Amino acid sequence: MIRKITVLVLVVSCFVGLLVIGGCTLSANPSTTTYYYYPDWTPDGKILCTKNVQTVSGGAGGSGGTDIASEFYLAIMSESGANEINLKKINKAGKVASSPLGNYYAYTEDNYIKIVDMSGNSVNSINCGAPVLSFDWSPDENKLIYNAYSSGATNEVAVVNRDGSSKTLISTKGSTVAWRNSNYIIVDNPISSEVFRVVSLNGSTYAETNQYTNVQGGEFNISKVNTSEVVYRSAYEQGIKKFLTTSSTSSPTTLINTNSIWDIKVSPNGQKIVGTGSNISGAEIWLINIDGTGLIQLK
Repeated sequence: MIRKITVLVLVVSCFVGLLVIGGCTLSANPSTTTYYYYPDWTPDGKILCTKNVQTVSGGAGGSGGTDIASEFYLAIMSESGANEINLKKINKAGKVASSPLGNYYAYTEDNYIKIVDMSGNSVNSINCGAPVLSFDWSPDENKLIYNAYSSGATNEVAVVNRDGSSKTLISTKGSTVAWRNSNYIIVDNPISSEVFRVVSLNGSTYAETNQYTNVQGGEFNISKVNTSEVVYRSAYEQGIKKFLTTSSTSSPTTLINTNSIWDIKVSPNGQKIVGTGSNISGAEIWLINIDGTGLIQLK
């Protein structure tokens, strides 16, 4: 009996040693894959995003692997994709927006907009009451506008102070929003049975000032270079386009004839667009010139 127990202990010890130092038999090294989501520009031309770092064991002797770790980060990098820095460990991938004066970063996490300083230190958390689909900063970065929606609930668009106070309800049927570079707001705000209805709102009173009848919804970017110009991509139209807020009836102009890039954001100098693509279900970063040339995958 004593001899049998001794042999068993030796076998168990060897097996434990395999897990620790990979001895006595084949063991696979873990592999790490990083997925990138919802890139946006900072005022100084860097790229802000969320990312998911997944580490997987390949299994021993060719067997199937298992997840070891899955971690999420708010990250920043140069326009070329270099000098990538993790600003903060977060709970999941969400949309991001850098404040227009360069003092804050914000990202979504389910019902919340989380605000951090430039070093990633937490500043505030705004409860929007439902999952946040889009949001943007006011030009003075004291307010945010957001669109929050959950199944069976209203599609709410509201403005709130940076500290979460003084909520002003704009619409219960709206969707995508843009604000940060102008004294007006662009929002898709259908009424009745309409599928889309793109309008501008006064940035102080939030009253409707214009309707753009030839624009069929979309992801909106108010140009920092020309604040009367809005660059957008719509699921109902072909290509990345722009329209002028000075004309309610003019036809949009096609900038890039592709629908393969979405979640688009225009650079501060108005020359480039960053977005996600279809290679790995949108978990990547693409960069393209505003004239459609120079398409590259950064991440």
